Amino acid sequence: MHLPQAMRQPRHATPLLPLVVLLLMYCAIGCIAAAPALEHRRGFDAMMGRSGPLSTAVVREVPRKGQGAMQAYTVAKPDENSGWEPIRIAVSTDGLKSTRRGQKTYCEKAGETYQNFFGGTITCKNDNVLSGAKEQLYTKTILP
Repeated sequence: MHLPQAMRQPRHATPLLPLVVLLLMYCAIGCIAAAPALEHRRGFDAMMGRSGPLSTAVVREVPRKGQGAMQAYTVAKPDENSGWEPIRIAVSTDGLKSTRRGQKTYCEKAGETYQNFFGGTITCKNDNVLSGAKEQLYTKTILP
């Protein structure tokens, strides 16, 4: 007598192997995809290690109305040998009162041309014109 059921392999063990192989491929692809991102991060960490600890920044708010406009603030305290320098920013409205090389540096009328700080020529539009109200806003309110 021949029993065909006794000679068959169990069916539930066969699908387990492809599932394990698929899981292994999924993990390997994730590691391969993350490798370039980690490489850039290591470069950033090495650069930060060479430049030393971060400097302490000093932040102060913009001067209020009535205070002097020309104030210089030291932004960070550098170490002696780090190569970093403090930043000083000066803001003034002198460009509204004078000309540069005989030409104005701002728009007075739409359609005029003027030379910008990079040496290029710009044609003025209505939105670019410095009206009396805009000049008062800059000189009296924004930059007192």
